[in-house]
Amino acid sequence: MIERDETIEALRRDLFTATANRGLVYTAILREMRKELGEEKASQIFKRAIFDHGVRMAGFLNPPSQPEEFKDWLLAFLPDGGAMNEPEVMRCDEDGLDIKMHRCPLKEGWRMMNLSEEEVADLCRHADAFDHGFFGSVFEYSMDLWSEQPDDSCILHFRRKRSEE
Repeated sequence: MIERDETIEALRRDLFTATANRGLVYTAILREMRKELGEEKASQIFKRAIFDHGVRMAGFLNPPSQPEEFKDWLLAFLPDGGAMNEPEVMRCDEDGLDIKMHRCPLKEGWRMMNLSEEEVADLCRHADAFDHGFFGSVFEYSMDLWSEQPDDSCILHFRRKRSEE
């Protein structure tokens, strides 16, 4: 049993490291783009690419569009039973879903690299373009950034899309 527990812990560490590393790759790419293209152009291109990737992933994974079904899908989809994000469902009804993420491996990775809180917030806003592409394919999506919260958590808001009348 100890060997199995050690294997599980090793996999958890590896998963966290891989996810945090994705954030560090984002950082390196965005920094180089800013040097070559300037802040505004680099930001636009980076966000557009990450957004488009989110849209493609939503098409591939096909998440449900009903808030209750989506909640169950998302909680099951989060790696390691959600341990890396520590999700808390704050609201779930027929119109929408609000989930507070108490942890974020991207944010934690950036902090481990001793980036300033301003840099971390900037990178979070850039990385959130993926979520806008992914979640925005199914819902009206918005995020309250951790830097605006008293407990350092992000709150994700999912609202049913209203059909055009």
